[in-house]
Amino acid sequence: MRQHLLQRLLSVGALVCLAGCGFRASEPTHTPPPPAPPPPLSTIAATLTVPLSDIARLLNDETTQRIADVRDQRVKCGIGRCRLTLHAERTGAISATGARNGVTLTIPFAADAVLALPGLFSFVHAKANASGEAIATTNASIGRDWQIAPKTEGVVELASSHLRIGPLVTNLADIWNANDELLSRPLFRLLDKKIAAGLHERARIQTFWTRAFTPIKVGKRPLAWLVLQPERLRVGQPSVIDDRLTLSFGLDVRARVLVQDVPPAVQPTQLPALAKLGEASNGFQFVVPLLFPFARAAHLAMESLVKKPPHIAGAAVRFEKFDIIPSGQDVILAAQFCLDRDWDVFHWFSACGSGYLRGSPVFDAASRTIRVVNVHYDVATENLMLGAMRLLAGPALGRDLETRLKFDVAKDLNKLEGQITKAIAKPEGRDVTIAGTVRSFGPPSLSWTKDGFLAIFSARGSVQAVAHI
Repeated sequence: MRQHLLQRLLSVGALVCLAGCGFRASEPTHTPPPPAPPPPLSTIAATLTVPLSDIARLLNDETTQRIADVRDQRVKCGIGRCRLTLHAERTGAISATGARNGVTLTIPFAADAVLALPGLFSFVHAKANASGEAIATTNASIGRDWQIAPKTEGVVELASSHLRIGPLVTNLADIWNANDELLSRPLFRLLDKKIAAGLHERARIQTFWTRAFTPIKVGKRPLAWLVLQPERLRVGQPSVIDDRLTLSFGLDVRARVLVQDVPPAVQPTQLPALAKLGEASNGFQFVVPLLFPFARAAHLAMESLVKKPPHIAGAAVRFEKFDIIPSGQDVILAAQFCLDRDWDVFHWFSACGSGYLRGSPVFDAASRTIRVVNVHYDVATENLMLGAMRLLAGPALGRDLETRLKFDVAKDLNKLEGQITKAIAKPEGRDVTIAGTVRSFGPPSLSWTKDGFLAIFSARGSVQAVAHI
């Protein structure tokens, strides 16, 4: 007790001796602020579509009228190997319609054929003139080079195509379908070649990938931008929906919202290697940061300190400057202040100086408030004046400052959440449209940067991306 009283008397004496003097503390030790946590990985469901009418128009423009031209070829004919001469031409436009397993192509044509018996009876032959359709189903996949790889298979139906050669009674359709490697397959390979060459989907996919990096405005006051950072593009099996060949993708992205006056600068990466899409999902999660600048926080704290200065042992602590400096594990409170005795109206005997305290930022989820707690003296930079204050006031100054370092961000958070919910519900983006529903916002966590406190919360919901290319 006596020792504690002696310390207080010495501290008071030191403050009296320091009256009219000024002291400056040495610079504090601080490390870079903690890195911002990476946004979570989400998968956006996206689609590219090709109208079936475009496929039909492509095939009609790129294929000739002649669809088969066989001259004296050995073919299977039921009694061995006959010889066939056949000429077939399209008689109308190729049509493309949706099927459960792909695209149905219908090719109307007319054929003239001459069939000769095998061996010694080759002089025996028959002629047929028939009309009909080649009906094929085209399935498609995406190759490693991001190009569409079609595979077409089908059959031929012919009317009035009976052939009678001596004891042999057959029809041209049966011979055609029994020799598909000679007659149908060349036609279907041609169709596949034209489809693959005409649908330049790699360029469209590359454009979709590049434009997915473009920031999308989701807030006006303040300006906020949804920035997608794509990492991988997954592709599913193409399907036909509403007379469109639909390519389903899963875009693996990390998404965040940036609050700034101009669109964030982004650098698109190269189109990645092909990855297969498992179960398509529109589930989406992105990170929303709310920056509370240190300058604003220091200004609010300074206003409180000026309005009602702390008192220590009959002396008012008059703050002249107050700054917040980020560090790796805490923040540094840099202050310039004077000790004014109550009886010294003109501050002639005030002791002034600078010093540093340290505190730990926390976020109170219940009140949606940023606070700085555990405020204590930075002993490593303590000068004579701050040491005297610490001995005289103990933790009282730190506790007083904690009451001033409370910053209500509920209004800012509510406003930003409302803006994002409204913006996501409305399709945004010129080339790649992002639209969806925000179902919930996660509780904020607190970090800090070189510029200010950072309240980070996640938005969860469902989002659909559509490319307009």
